[in-house]
Amino acid sequence: MKAIGPAFLISCLVISLFAAPALAQYTDPVVINDLGGQQEFVRRRQDLAKQLKTGHLILFARTVLPEANHYREDNDFFYFTGLGDPGAILVMDASNGDTTIFEPQQSPRVKQVYGANLLSMTPEEQKKFGFKDVLPLDTLDGILAFALGKESDLWLRLTFPDKADGARIEVGRDYAADYSNPYGDPTPGDRAALKKLAERYPAAHQRDATGFIDDMRNIKTAQEIEVLRRNGKLSAEGIKQAIEHAHPPMYEYQIEAQAAYVFRNGGAQGWAYPAIVGSAENINTWHYFNDRRQIQPNELVVFDFAADLDHMTMDITRTFNISGKFTPEQAKWYAVDLESQKASIALLKPGNTYEQVADAGKAVFEKNGIANQWYGFPGHFVGLATHDVEHPTGPVKAGQVVTVEPIVEFPDKQMHFRVEDTILITDNGPEILSSSVPKEMTDVEKLVGSAK
Repeated sequence: MKAIGPAFLISCLVISLFAAPALAQYTDPVVINDLGGQQEFVRRRQDLAKQLKTGHLILFARTVLPEANHYREDNDFFYFTGLGDPGAILVMDASNGDTTIFEPQQSPRVKQVYGANLLSMTPEEQKKFGFKDVLPLDTLDGILAFALGKESDLWLRLTFPDKADGARIEVGRDYAADYSNPYGDPTPGDRAALKKLAERYPAAHQRDATGFIDDMRNIKTAQEIEVLRRNGKLSAEGIKQAIEHAHPPMYEYQIEAQAAYVFRNGGAQGWAYPAIVGSAENINTWHYFNDRRQIQPNELVVFDFAADLDHMTMDITRTFNISGKFTPEQAKWYAVDLESQKASIALLKPGNTYEQVADAGKAVFEKNGIANQWYGFPGHFVGLATHDVEHPTGPVKAGQVVTVEPIVEFPDKQMHFRVEDTILITDNGPEILSSSVPKEMTDVEKLVGSAK
């Protein structure tokens, strides 16, 4: 790495003070192609416009880079653009789907250091990404003044955003933490932008586009399904290899590291969520992320981890004894958890409802005297977010992707059993995307430590 001189430091200071917070270009043509090419994102915008009908839609990209991690675009902005450009804003005419992208204008130095954003590209390059109208961010309000200066519909995401490892309501809870903190941000996330639009264009009627967006995202396209299949195989391979290398005494983070290597070496851009490797006193913390404990012989391990591939996530969990053999009591409750999961998965087909699916899994808990441990449908949708949009209720529909992960646990005995798979709903029934990592008890026992 080159030494950093005074001129460079001054340049960075100027950028941080007078430019947008993070000027960079993280758009990946390979990802766009994997998801159907720029024409697929045009189709999505056109389909949304047909539903909104009137007015204008505005969606915002993220404005800051994550700490010590790869940039991952706002899910809704990405879904309709394929872009990864911090600070970008989409404005779509809902009457015809015509879309303009507004972006921070880069100085030559910023472009050199961080790479070109869409605005810094040539018109020909911009068209390759599906956009013929790309304008500087500082022209946005002049155009909005014309479009929203009179009574009209302004479509926005008025509910919460989601992220790779958090549903909309979970991000809402993050916002709530800011609101309740006397020194927190009074307008966290995108709340400031929504407030400014209301103040600057009071004649426009702010309307929530989230329901339309979520209905589209909930049913996966053929290209998304192929990416999810690839991710299912990759994530399952990571879990499998980690269990193969598991043995006492090793640290929880060493199990995580085995899978993480497989994910990244296989082309994943990152993690769907932080790894959960829980044992002993950590095992009953459902989302235990510290992964620092040394695992001792005969202890149970709950391993929950998956990759983020082409902006599509996955979710897999396996429970095993670190010494390779469940105790009789552990085996009993592992079998109950697995039976419940299988009973639910069997009903994941069009013509059934998620309530029926849940009842099938619950019946196994009731039969084994642990009905009090049933908390409702044991899973969530998966897609751009691990906890994806909408909730598994009502009819089961082809094209949905959902997890099934019943939990049996006894905290007083430091026991927690969770077998989780991600399932694609097809017209022919459930397709388990994570099926290549074993879950039958004898197969799991054989797998543990088998790489030694």
